[in-house]
Amino acid sequence: MPKKIYTIEIAKDVFILVYFATEKGAVGRFVVKLNIIIGDVTFELARYDGGLHEPHLDIIKPDGSKYRTVDYSALENAQAVNVAIQDFSNNWELYLERWKKWVGKRK
Repeated sequence: MPKKIYTIEIAKDVFILVYFATEKGAVGRFVVKLNIIIGDVTFELARYDGGLHEPHLDIIKPDGSKYRTVDYSALENAQAVNVAIQDFSNNWELYLERWKKWVGKRK
């Protein structure tokens, strides 16, 4: 099963991590994560994934727990990977703003 992993830099210390495996030309298991680096620590803000389950989006809190899961089961895995990259590329500031608000409430 061929695997591919790469990053897309969005802004200083903000990047998208893309991982997927293909089988007979079709995307099987995949993960697309929106991450921020603060100091020496990488935090996951949100994650699209599929393969073991139907495609979905997990919104991640600063403590690493899931805030909410959004169903994307209407999409094929390859479509979900593209949607994830577009979503994070276009809306990363909104994800980051919400995450920072949660960090502020923890103080």
